[in-house]
Amino acid sequence: MASPDRRWLPVLLWVAVIYTTIPFVRVLREWYVARWDPLWIGLAVAVVLVAAGAVAVTLRKREAGRSRRWDTVWVIVVTTVFVIWSLSLRRSPEEAVHFLEYGLLAVLLHRALRPTIGGGLLFIAAMLSGALIGTVDEIIQWISPSRYWDWRDLTLNGGAGALAQVMLWRAAPPPARPWDLRSLRIVLRLTAALIVLLTLCLANTPARVARYARFLPNSSHLTSSLNPMAEYGHRHVVPGLGVFTSRLTREELRAEDSTRAPEVGPILDAYRHSYRRFLDTWPVGEDPFTYEARVHLFARDRNLAKARQPGFAAAGQLTTAWYENRLLEAFFGNTLDESSFKWGPQPREQIAGSHAPNPGFRSAAGAHLITIASERVIRIVLVLMVAVIIIVDLRIGRHQP
Repeated sequence: MASPDRRWLPVLLWVAVIYTTIPFVRVLREWYVARWDPLWIGLAVAVVLVAAGAVAVTLRKREAGRSRRWDTVWVIVVTTVFVIWSLSLRRSPEEAVHFLEYGLLAVLLHRALRPTIGGGLLFIAAMLSGALIGTVDEIIQWISPSRYWDWRDLTLNGGAGALAQVMLWRAAPPPARPWDLRSLRIVLRLTAALIVLLTLCLANTPARVARYARFLPNSSHLTSSLNPMAEYGHRHVVPGLGVFTSRLTREELRAEDSTRAPEVGPILDAYRHSYRRFLDTWPVGEDPFTYEARVHLFARDRNLAKARQPGFAAAGQLTTAWYENRLLEAFFGNTLDESSFKWGPQPREQIAGSHAPNPGFRSAAGAHLITIASERVIRIVLVLMVAVIIIVDLRIGRHQP
């Protein structure tokens, strides 16, 4: 049996592989997509996951000396969840690679922690360790040029690790010894570390990034509106229209539209044919109204253009374009009047007879905004959680032999 120190060597090597390949992943993806359908990546990952499940069943049978029906059923169910989740990423099938990266990491962490932590806490500790590593992975991506922060990737990283630990619960049962106070303290500290890291990420808003990026060399990509780590906003439900999110309240949107239309309209026209440059350069933290107007216009016009291309579901694209335009008229109407983006009677009449009714419309523009609570409330809750964990850890330490 390998010593505890040697068990950590594969973990460190695999983490090094994950981190050092971050700058090259996008280049590899573009090279692959130029030659083959990315759907094959998702299918390949699904095949590997099925093979991994079969290996887990075989190893468990060899260890137990006979086939255990419920262990096999357990592994099959978890593998099925993995495969379904992987195939559900058909819009970006390459993201399924996260399951391989962090599934393997989960196995290596389980193996490394096994001599140290007893009982079911072993799986919790391995899951938290994987989530920490996955969060640092996203931070490195955020720092790297041409790569971006994505909360969804955090879900994929953590979800892969959690599902792998669920599988290992029956494929590699916990050590016979029960958990002890030392194991519990390790889990508490891992939990606190993860919460602190997420708290810092949630505080890394574009306004704060803009302030400290001025003192960092070659950091202009950090301030791009395409690469926000955490942005907060409001969820607006408009009867008869649908749902959209904004950095501004409805009252603020209407006030900006009322007072700034003559200024913002010409700005939108100036960036009519350079949307990417607008995204890269516009200070969204200082002027969210102009930014959101341009993003909604892009969503409207992009869907309208797609509806005219063969192979697209025209009714769905036209419906999105129609409701995006209604949203613009409701909250950016004066600004539209001052720009060249306002629809005339002809496109309005054409789309009015082609789009489908969609009372459940949800605008994708600004969908990444955090609206569950304000930044202040979220920070207070997370800090209190860390404080409680620290207090519990210290109290356990007083009674630990």
